[in-house]
Amino acid sequence: MVQVVVVRDVDSIMIIKISGHANAGPKGSDLVCASISSIATGALNALDAAYPEDVELSLTEIPDAVIEIKVLQNHQNLQALLRMLYIQIQTLAENQSKYITIKEV
Repeated sequence: MVQVVVVRDVDSIMIIKISGHANAGPKGSDLVCASISSIATGALNALDAAYPEDVELSLTEIPDAVIEIKVLQNHQNLQALLRMLYIQIQTLAENQSKYITIKEV
């Protein structure tokens, strides 16, 4: 199962951590895994291109896939991008709740 943890400070998203595997199908054919990977990769690329000094990005593949986004310098434009990522993950989780959980702290 994919676990998503979102850490907030008041209304701001400060950390998004995505970990685990969906295991919704055979390796290479898992559409849930492909979906969450595409969403996360697109967000990482956008954050790295637009706000490289404002976020800390990490990606670990072994032993488990872990993606972590930490806000270093918070601002409105960065929050808009993080909210977009969160909404995409939330939409996928609503349709694939057997494979994705979201926890807000």
